[in-house]
Amino acid sequence: MGGRASVTVSQHKSALHKQVMHQDLFFVVFLICCFGLGCCSSGDRSHWFQSCLANCVENNCTNTEGPARGLIWTCSDDCKYECMWSTVETFVDNGMGVPQFYGKWPFVQWLGLQEPASAIFSILNLLGHVLMLRRFTSLVPRHAPLFWLWITYSLVCINAWLWSTVFHAKDTDLTEKLDYFCAFSMVLFSFYSACIRFFGPQLSWPTVTITLLCLGFMIYHIFYLSLVMFDYGYNMRANILVGAVNVTAWLAWCHQQRERAAHVWKCAATVVLVSVSVLLETADFPPLAWTLDAHALWHLSTCPLPLLWYSFLIDDCLYQLSQKKLQKSV
Repeated sequence: MGGRASVTVSQHKSALHKQVMHQDLFFVVFLICCFGLGCCSSGDRSHWFQSCLANCVENNCTNTEGPARGLIWTCSDDCKYECMWSTVETFVDNGMGVPQFYGKWPFVQWLGLQEPASAIFSILNLLGHVLMLRRFTSLVPRHAPLFWLWITYSLVCINAWLWSTVFHAKDTDLTEKLDYFCAFSMVLFSFYSACIRFFGPQLSWPTVTITLLCLGFMIYHIFYLSLVMFDYGYNMRANILVGAVNVTAWLAWCHQQRERAAHVWKCAATVVLVSVSVLLETADFPPLAWTLDAHALWHLSTCPLPLLWYSFLIDDCLYQLSQKKLQKSV
């Protein structure tokens, strides 16, 4: 009797140990899903997706998985993509609507691009800055006031749209961070430029203070999101705050200068159009033709804006140069 009881207790402990291990494993998988791959959504949480993904990975992927398509898509990535569409079909057939996966709508990949419309429109924005930078340097002499400020601004924008393209082509932890950091740098540098335009290009305590504050804020922003916590809410609040202050600063400057320079309307128009275009981000709907969503439309709406903005920069630099020459002649 004692031996049988001992065996029974031993088996019970073994079963309990296995149950705990399975619970721990489930918990780890849950954490990976919700924090390692981004916020879980109804699509990737569903048992249809999870069972499809498990079967696909087990039957098609090895422990030494390599690239499946090109250089960026692995076997497990392909499994997620195929299971995503089978899950979408199941949801729609059951009248449950189109689900999101890891916080995103399902997109049809084109030429290996994860979000083709947003990637292509990001490229168009990038090209707009490149072309207008060439026009700026061909029309504005290097000794013009703020010439190098706007060259730096243009490079910041080109870098931001480059990483936007990369992120929408392939969403990874690294490309997401680079996209967010560079997008914030574009907004912050625009505010910095407004301050420099307001106080003037000469070295003074306001310009030095603004430079140090903006540089310090950028370093803190990257440090916090990289090493403390990648907080989507904080990142959104920081962008909204700096964006609102940026719009206010530029519009205040435009109001101050409206009677002195005829070209100021171009600055005001660009700032207002950028602000209006951001409203597209508040819309949220499944992508049209599985390609065009609100975020892509936002990127599309900003494509022509560099034409108007750089036209203002060219006029403003030439205006400052003429004012500088006029002061010297007096």
